[in-house]
Amino acid sequence: MRGKRPKERRCYVLRTSDGTIVEVTREVYLEWYQSRRRERYQNEKKKKYSVSSLEALSEKGMIPAGMVDSPEDTVIRKMCVEKLQSVMEELAEADAYLLYLLFFQEVTIKEAAQLCGCSRKTITNRRKRILKELNGKLKEMGILGGYF
Repeated sequence: MRGKRPKERRCYVLRTSDGTIVEVTREVYLEWYQSRRRERYQNEKKKKYSVSSLEALSEKGMIPAGMVDSPEDTVIRKMCVEKLQSVMEELAEADAYLLYLLFFQEVTIKEAAQLCGCSRKTITNRRKRILKELNGKLKEMGILGGYF
């Protein structure tokens, strides 16, 4: 576990949802502690970047409610995905592999840097460059975003 670890104690306890206190081992406590930190991080990320699902966007009025599940939307999305696949096939193998790791395997930037044998900053810069290149090619094909 990275980051600050709780001090060594004689006894580790957790409070359950109904308020009872349960004694646990150090390993269980550390795993719980880490999961709480991960949960807080995810909540902060969610607040910072707002919503991430089409349903949530439609609830906020950013997408018309009928458009989320409409057949037309499904067809448009499928066409866009096919165009995206064709554009991704034109990418260099290393660039396509990096996108595959980051977006389809959901590997973190740090893990991708370790796999590629370079720094995190290099991965971040490559990702920005590749996405900018993809965006330009998709705009040339008439896809202005909003379908993914």
